[in-house]
Amino acid sequence: MRLTPVAWQNVPVSNIAPQVQQLALEQTPGGGIGPASGVSGDGDAPRGSVAVSATTDGGDEFAGWQPPTTDNERAFVLAGGGATGIAWEAGVIMGLRDGGVDVREADTMIGTSAGSMVAAHLRVGTQESLAFARIREGAQIAVIGRLGPADASRYLRAQMSLDKKRGRALVGQAALAARTTTEEEWLKAIGLGLVGKEWPDKRLFITAVDARTGTSVVFDNSSGVPLERAVAASCAVPGVFPAVEVGGRRYVDGGLRTVANADLAVGHRRVLALSPYPVASHLRDLPARQLRSLRPASRTHLVVPDARDLWAMGANPLDFSRGADTFETARAHGQRIADRVGEMWLA
Repeated sequence: MRLTPVAWQNVPVSNIAPQVQQLALEQTPGGGIGPASGVSGDGDAPRGSVAVSATTDGGDEFAGWQPPTTDNERAFVLAGGGATGIAWEAGVIMGLRDGGVDVREADTMIGTSAGSMVAAHLRVGTQESLAFARIREGAQIAVIGRLGPADASRYLRAQMSLDKKRGRALVGQAALAARTTTEEEWLKAIGLGLVGKEWPDKRLFITAVDARTGTSVVFDNSSGVPLERAVAASCAVPGVFPAVEVGGRRYVDGGLRTVANADLAVGHRRVLALSPYPVASHLRDLPARQLRSLRPASRTHLVVPDARDLWAMGANPLDFSRGADTFETARAHGQRIADRVGEMWLA
């Protein structure tokens, strides 16, 4: 079994809708992200931002993962965002398709946390009426662990750590002792529709973090990891859901590095990213900044929730009851922006 480790960079972020709205309101129309459109195009980074290298921030460089050696046309990035994030991403995807933009054509899909579930179902061709039915119906798919003051303190210390890998390990190791649902139940919940499915031939990257060492990894079709385990690991929010065993090691949420890991899309001419909660503990780790780092070699486009989406999603990403409303609102959003997204994606 080969695991593909990446010495990624970042620490946990708190995904709550009010932060997203504040981020949207603070960025200018010229920068592209705002409640009016929920879309940032070729100008999707805040004014005054600086392109940064995906491999040189803080010395925490890639280890064992290499970018494509040949140019690729399209990459589709799906960021983390909990249950409402899954519903929102699924809705936007369906709305884009209604408008003639089919993201299934992407050469590469990159999924982090909740986004890994959406990406996996897209890649294996799960029937759409089944893929996200439970989310849209508001059904709670798993028992949720409880976080307390000690967890909040741990996350804060991890965010402040100068050694990002050690910061991730601080959170990951605590997650190993957390009281959550069992790994078996978690795999059963996340694996619905994925168990027994082979990894797709078309490129799919799923991110996760080694709970003990803090090393971030990328699972793909050469890693020797069952698809449902890769997705369950990527979705395993520390302290909320159980770490997942892969090859004798335990893995947790890929969003401990960054919420989108959009810089994995290096080497693609066009990159489309969906981020239901585009937040980060450091400016350089914002999805918009990561996309900006891919230029000028890549044209990029970031879609984030608009004001109507945020109202439907609410403040808690794990509020399963908001799935149906979020999906429908996001689908309408996708329909509204399909022409603009298509100018980049289909050109």
